[in-house]
Amino acid sequence: MGSDRVDTSDLAETDPEVRPLPATARGRRRRQSLLDAAREVFARDGFANARITDIADTANTAHGSFYTYFASKEEIFVALLRELEEELRSPGPRDVQQDGDGSNRVEPYEQILRANRAYLTAYRKNRAIMVAWEQVATLDAGVERLRREASDRFVQRIEKSVRHWQDKGIADPDVDPVYAAMALTGMVSNFAYRWSARDADYEVGKAAEQLSLLWANSLGIRTPRGPGETSISRSRSGRQD
Repeated sequence: MGSDRVDTSDLAETDPEVRPLPATARGRRRRQSLLDAAREVFARDGFANARITDIADTANTAHGSFYTYFASKEEIFVALLRELEEELRSPGPRDVQQDGDGSNRVEPYEQILRANRAYLTAYRKNRAIMVAWEQVATLDAGVERLRREASDRFVQRIEKSVRHWQDKGIADPDVDPVYAAMALTGMVSNFAYRWSARDADYEVGKAAEQLSLLWANSLGIRTPRGPGETSISRSRSGRQD
């Protein structure tokens, strides 16, 4: 499986830059078919054992056509990682209604829960490739730079949310937004990686709830009460099922 240890001793530093998209719709479709095939091959064989010929065969594309869109296995791997980053970064709800002042009607805890559930779902769906990303990053400076940049963007988004909640009087004002964002994003991503690297499964709903409770409690954000309340909130209020 792709979760096996990756041997990248034959790699030089990978340039995280990927060539521009093809100008034609046909070219973009062919490029995407190669990316879809690469996702399948890297997940099945891991990075070290994946071959360009296997990617081309899976995409039903002539082997030589691969090089029209990608210079190497490393380049298509980086392109795939950029595609996966979008899935991890933006799969949250986009239909959050807002009040007249622009504030979200959805409670902060619910926003956290939705985001964590979406992230864990996307990570588990692509876990073999995500594990390969982490492993290749330890040995290749270019892939590590890509991983670090993706992590930094994630941290910056959370820092902005924490500051917003503090401005609204929702989150603990004594919490440092930068440190909190770094710690909380690290908690979620490392949870997903450790479970996936062990090739173990986990219940996404329960994992998202538990991580979100830790997240909210650390920020001093109110967690649910009444309908839909968690077992922790029931125990605090002395209620029993």
